[in-house]
Amino acid sequence: MNKNNNPSVLLGSFIVFVIISLNALGPYLKLQQIVTLGLLPLLACIAFLYDSKTFHIDKREFLIFLLIFLLSFTTIFYYKGYEEFLTALSSIFGAVIATYIVIGLTKTTNYVYYFHIGYILSIIILFLIMIKEGNITANFASAIDYRDRFMLNANAYSYYCVFANFSLMYLYLKLRNKVLLILLILLPLLFLVIAFTTQSRAGLLLIILINAVFWLFVNRNANISKLKKLIRGIVIAVALLFTSLQLVKIYQGSRIQNRVVQTSNAKDSREILFKEGLETFTNNPIFGVGLGQFPFYSKYHLFTHNSYTEILAEQGILGAVLLFSLFLIPTYHSYINFKRDPKNPIYRFYLLFFIVFILYNNAYVFYKFPFSMMYFFLIICLQKRDTTLVESPK
Repeated sequence: MNKNNNPSVLLGSFIVFVIISLNALGPYLKLQQIVTLGLLPLLACIAFLYDSKTFHIDKREFLIFLLIFLLSFTTIFYYKGYEEFLTALSSIFGAVIATYIVIGLTKTTNYVYYFHIGYILSIIILFLIMIKEGNITANFASAIDYRDRFMLNANAYSYYCVFANFSLMYLYLKLRNKVLLILLILLPLLFLVIAFTTQSRAGLLLIILINAVFWLFVNRNANISKLKKLIRGIVIAVALLFTSLQLVKIYQGSRIQNRVVQTSNAKDSREILFKEGLETFTNNPIFGVGLGQFPFYSKYHLFTHNSYTEILAEQGILGAVLLFSLFLIPTYHSYINFKRDPKNPIYRFYLLFFIVFILYNNAYVFYKFPFSMMYFFLIICLQKRDTTLVESPK
C-alpha cells in the first residue's frame, strides 16, 4: 500500500466533525439520526471512493464482523420484540459502516491522525457540556447526585476517556513533540475527574492502569544512557507515587468507593446479568435468542453489559466463535510482533490496547456500537500499516 498519499485537510476536518458529532454533538443537539443516517453513510461513500481499487484486499476482520451482522438476521424467525430487534440491528449496522470508514480512509491515504483528534476532542467537548449542565463541581468525587443526570449513560464518558487516552499515547509515540507530552500528562487527570464524577469503576481502574503501564513499560527508550534511564525512572516513580497518594486521598469517602463497598457486600446487577446471559445461552446454544432479545429473558430487562455473554445469549455459539475470532486475531498479531521486537514502543502500544480492549468488553457490549468498533478497527488498521504481520506457524 502507498502510505505517502497526502490527505486532504478538508476531508480530515470532516472526519473530525463526524466523530465529534457521533460521540458528543449529536446526542447534545438531539441530532443522532442525522449523524447515523446521514453523516456516517456519507463518510462511508467517500471512504469507498478511496478504497474502490483495493476493495477486495485485506479485509479479514471486517468480513468476520460483517458475518456477525448477517447472522443477526436469523432473529426474524424467533424474535420476541421486533422493535428491539430493529433498534439493535440499526446500531450494529452503524458499527459496520463505522468500521468500513476507517478501513477505506486509512488503507491508501493517511487520515489516521484525524480519527485520533476526533476522539480526543469528543471527550473534551463532553467535559465542557458536563460543566455547562452543572454536572461537575469542585466536589466532583463525593458529591451526592444521581448517575442518570448526565446527557449520556454515566459509564459512556469513561469509555470515551479510555479511547482518547490511547489516542494521546499513539500520537505522542509517533510525533514526540512537547505539546503532546503536556497533553499526555494533563488530560488523563481530566479523565480521572470524569471517572470519579460518573462513578465509573471500570473507567477509573483502566485509566490508572493504562497510564501506569504506558510510562513504565510502553514508553521506554532503550538507546539512552544508564544515567538518563535512572533519572527518568526516578522522575516517573516520584510522579506515580505522588499521583497515587492523591488518588487514594480523593477515593477515600468518594461516591465511587461507596459503589465498590456496596458491590462487595451484595450481588451486583452486572453479576446477575452475566449469569442470566450464560443461562440463556445454555437454553439456546446454537443461534441464541436473537439480536436485541436478551432483555426479555432478564429480570432487569437490560442487556448483559458484557460482550461475551451478550453474543452467546443472543447469537449463540456461532456468533461467539466469530466475535472471539474478531478480537483474538489482531491481539495474536500484536503479541507476535512484540515478541519479534520487544523494544519497539509501537508494538508494545498495540499489545497493551488489544489486551485492555478484550478486558474492557467484560464491562460493556462494545461490538454493537459505532463509536467503539470504529476505534477498534482504527487500531487494527494502524497495526497493519505499522507492522509486517507474521503468519501463524502451521
